[in-house]
Amino acid sequence: MVGDARRRAGGDVTASYPALPHQRAPQDWDGPTPPIGLRRYTEEPPKPGSSTVFRAALVVTLAVLLLAPAGAIAFATVRMERSTVVSGQGLAGAGGRDTGGRPGAQAERPGTAGATANPPPTGVDGRIRRALADQADALLGGDEDGFLRAVDPSAGGLREDLARRFGSLRQLQVKIWQPAVEARAKTEAGGTASATVLVRYCFVVTTCDPMSLEADTRWKVAGQSVTLLEFSVAKDLGPRPWEVSELRAQVGNRVVMATTAKYASRLPSMLAAAEQAAALTDTFARWGPPPARYVVYLAGPDEWSKWYGMRQEAWVAGFALPLTASATEIVLNAARVDTKQTLDVLRHEFTHVVTLAGVEKAYEHTWWLVEGIAEYVRVKGSGKAFDQMGDVRTYLRSGHWKGDIALDDPPEGASTADVSGRYGVAYLSLQHLADRFGEDRLLDFFDATVRQGHPLDDSARQAFSMSWEDVQADCVRYVRGRN
Repeated sequence: MVGDARRRAGGDVTASYPALPHQRAPQDWDGPTPPIGLRRYTEEPPKPGSSTVFRAALVVTLAVLLLAPAGAIAFATVRMERSTVVSGQGLAGAGGRDTGGRPGAQAERPGTAGATANPPPTGVDGRIRRALADQADALLGGDEDGFLRAVDPSAGGLREDLARRFGSLRQLQVKIWQPAVEARAKTEAGGTASATVLVRYCFVVTTCDPMSLEADTRWKVAGQSVTLLEFSVAKDLGPRPWEVSELRAQVGNRVVMATTAKYASRLPSMLAAAEQAAALTDTFARWGPPPARYVVYLAGPDEWSKWYGMRQEAWVAGFALPLTASATEIVLNAARVDTKQTLDVLRHEFTHVVTLAGVEKAYEHTWWLVEGIAEYVRVKGSGKAFDQMGDVRTYLRSGHWKGDIALDDPPEGASTADVSGRYGVAYLSLQHLADRFGEDRLLDFFDATVRQGHPLDDSARQAFSMSWEDVQADCVRYVRGRN
């Protein structure tokens, strides 16, 4: 049930994001209880010859309809590994060493981004690298004048643009900022040069898995000096919120949340809800440390269809996007999400962050496990009974379910009730497995199937000492018994 709206995500790789078919705006909803989620994922091949290397571009889409008020959340991810060229650039790492992304780790003293030997750089490449390194030092040191010093006076609105970026990045407590020139700068007629810059960055701590972006820059070359004429927004999955919006941010022990001034008053209550969600989902990060900070943005109407280039429908409640295999950022729609929805949505979303971290390949017959585990954690955190049983009963009585637990994502044109019913079947199956075998063995099964790609029968025998046929038959009996 994925819409055909698409955006470019680097070269020829496209990422689609969902639109529920025939879905009206939430204020007009009069149908059955809406589904908790929709997720579809496929693989895209690497694009050869690109400075951005896609080991496996994993495209994932998720829609979640909220209950009060109705809304939806879209989850569109592109997992990629970028080829970094920091080495050999004469550019030291800004922000200190990485010690593994320990949750709650204290920020180390940022290192200098552009410390070089005494002799000044020679050549256009060296001068551009030095200018970028000086900018990084100024950003990490809170020196706005120093950050803007490289801007050429003739550059129009670039100074204002970079001043806004500086302020937003400081609000987000940027602690790592590592710019590096990819390949060599290209000199042009008229005394200018262009260069693609790769930036790796972290917020709040120096122990995160850095996010990254590529941006095009253009420089004026005059004698021994270079000055900035242009500094574009991210080429892939851009613009990032801090590139185009003046942000206000609040930082908790596990979450950094930012929005525009108009919605800044919401930050304390929503951050508190996000912290509650993170406290639970951190405990499910058993295949590696949880993120140093979960990053969440709250978008108003002006930002909703601009950030990350995602053209979302107004009724969608939010979307989440991994920028690397382990670093994911989440955007919530301020028109659809209040404090109550924040807690429920982020329990589900943060579960995806920690259970899929490092997974760069989509395997068949795992949709039910990917969404089922997120629902399992969401319901566990709520402390209440599963709230979609009515839809499960409707789905089972419709005759659309054929008794297969290993459901794939809903087909194009599936009704809202069927989508919700599928999510319910996935959740009930995982809850039953946890009740019968224990949560640890359930997570072992998830690991073997979703993360490692083993066949269902191999995973079932390994985790439960039963064939998959017997496991599925047991789950089917349980689900039918709840009808």
